[in-house]
This record gives sequence, C-alpha cells and structure tokens, in this order.
Amino acid sequence: MKSKILSFTLFLGISCLFPAYTTQSNDKSDEARLNNVDAVQAIAIANEWNYSKKEITSYVTPREVVFKSSDDKVIKKIPLPEDKMLVAVAPYISRTHR
Repeated sequence: MKSKILSFTLFLGISCLFPAYTTQSNDKSDEARLNNVDAVQAIAIANEWNYSKKEITSYVTPREVVFKSSDDKVIKKIPLPEDKMLVAVAPYISRTHR
C-alpha cells in the first residue's frame, strides 16, 4: 500500500513539472501540421482528428481534402492525385451514419 501511495505521489509531482499549455489544443500547430502533406497523409490526419479535434472538421470532395474551423472558415485544401480515386465505404447494419 505504501508503494502505491509513493508511486502516485511521485507521478503527481512529475506531472506538475509539465506546463498546462502543452495539453491544450493549439490551432496554429494544427494548421502547421497540414503544411507539406500529400492527400494520403491529409486523410490520415482527418481520420485522427475526427474524434480528437472537434473544432476542426474535414471532408473529401472528388478533387481535394478540405479542413474547416469551427467558424466554418476553410483552413486548408489539399488536392487529391489525378491518377487515383478515393472510395469511402460506410458500414451498414441498420443505417450507415449516426
């Protein structure tokens, strides 16, 4: 029991050393992450942000991947390659989307 309390105290002490701003969302770094990525990387980022970055939405058109902010401003458009096609398949049990 003492080792658990000591471990927990040590964990709290170490976690206090990290600044609080590192755990907060930073829109500039999110936008910077979209620089110099291709369409495949952009889609991977969009899928990752689908659940973690609610303030940034994305969708794919036949020509590009589009990222928008919560105020509906376009952050970035990344073109899809002309020689490839993106096909999205939604699972279907009783309906395809929430």
